[in-house]
Amino acid sequence: MVNTYHQYISSPLWEGKRYGKGQFYSPLKDMREQTVLVENSKENKNDSYRQRTKYDDQMDCYFSTDNLSSLLGNQDSYLEGKLNSADDVDCYAFSYIQRALYDRMGISSKITIHLDNLSEGSDYDLLVYDKDGNQIGIAGKNSDGSRELTLPEWDHNRDYVIRVENRNGEAADAGGTYRIRITEERTQNKQQGQPQIFDRTFKEDKAGYEKEVERLHEEQYRALPEEDRYQGDESVEEMLKRMAFGERLSRQELEYLKIYANLHDYERAEAAGRIQNKLFPEIADRLKAAGIGLEGKDWEFEIDAYGKVTVSGDLSEEEKRQTEKILEEEFEDQLWDAYMQASGMDSNQYRQISAYREISSFLQKATDGQYQWEDIYRETDKSGNTRIAGLPDKLCELLNSQESNGKYEQLRDDIYLLWSAQGWAENSAQTAKDWTGFRVKYQSDGMGMNIVS
Repeated sequence: MVNTYHQYISSPLWEGKRYGKGQFYSPLKDMREQTVLVENSKENKNDSYRQRTKYDDQMDCYFSTDNLSSLLGNQDSYLEGKLNSADDVDCYAFSYIQRALYDRMGISSKITIHLDNLSEGSDYDLLVYDKDGNQIGIAGKNSDGSRELTLPEWDHNRDYVIRVENRNGEAADAGGTYRIRITEERTQNKQQGQPQIFDRTFKEDKAGYEKEVERLHEEQYRALPEEDRYQGDESVEEMLKRMAFGERLSRQELEYLKIYANLHDYERAEAAGRIQNKLFPEIADRLKAAGIGLEGKDWEFEIDAYGKVTVSGDLSEEEKRQTEKILEEEFEDQLWDAYMQASGMDSNQYRQISAYREISSFLQKATDGQYQWEDIYRETDKSGNTRIAGLPDKLCELLNSQESNGKYEQLRDDIYLLWSAQGWAENSAQTAKDWTGFRVKYQSDGMGMNIVS
């Protein structure tokens, strides 16, 4: 049995392929060492399963990762996070890449995810979803208030989403933090060294997996206290539709969705409901305070990747100007994120548009708008390594350095992702136009607000 782990943390994959010759690799790290990752919600967002977040390793400032698999090598390793408000949620990627190797070696493994270090009065949930958005674990509560769950034995996925949320909906402890730890227990099978043999077809495996997921959900439903069980006859789809239209669901309905709803569908409905219940009322109140009444007026607005807002519709020119200023200064970031979560765009499009926005926003602030995505190009050094060029020397040095922090490493990943997307696309000019021409769009009738797909 191999007890020593070393791991390269590299840029994300594009369609299963690495970014190509000369790509950046973070320094080699001995995975037996303690790893302490810290969530930084100001620099990196993790409110959605599709958001990729870099976390600096506080024990090694030259190592950063967007995946919690780095916590596995040492039982004292953990991620420290914080819920900033009652409706804040934190999503983390976790990949168990060792599983395939263990299967071939005839080794059984058990993964347990712990949520602890909770402040008094905090009541947080920890849920785990597979790559398709199926819920496969809700952490149980221990006597000390911590929570933990063990991934099911029948589960053989390697990619997961861990979601932490405020269970009671009350104000979260913005000053307190929580910790996520992931531990592994390995057992040699009776026939030592003999690999496990899988003779079922993929279709049979998938059907069997779906049955196990259904069985787990039924067990979770039966385990709910009687007062928390939903007894109606509405489907999950009908509940999500009501949520998306801004209707507030009962505690029983929310517990039902927590068990049965697909994470991808739930997030879209959750974001659409947040637009109706939170964002629009706040915007309407703010505009009313500025002397702009919306009642009976049809109006629209769009936001580009740089955060510029353009308003049209039944508002005077002065009202449009004031509204654009208020939306840009106070609501632009929330409106962009809510749209991206509520829309039905595919994951590739989501990642590319998000990467373009992050790069554009960063360059706007770092260079006072003097440089844009179109100024970036790649060059090859004498060793054949690809480097980022076209920006000020100091900025290029930070982006190409193996000692940069998580923020610059994320920006570097974004640049390589867009280069790679252009490289694989048949029409790279059209592909780039899909990002540069993208706009977040909303419409309102004065009584509510909806996204325009």
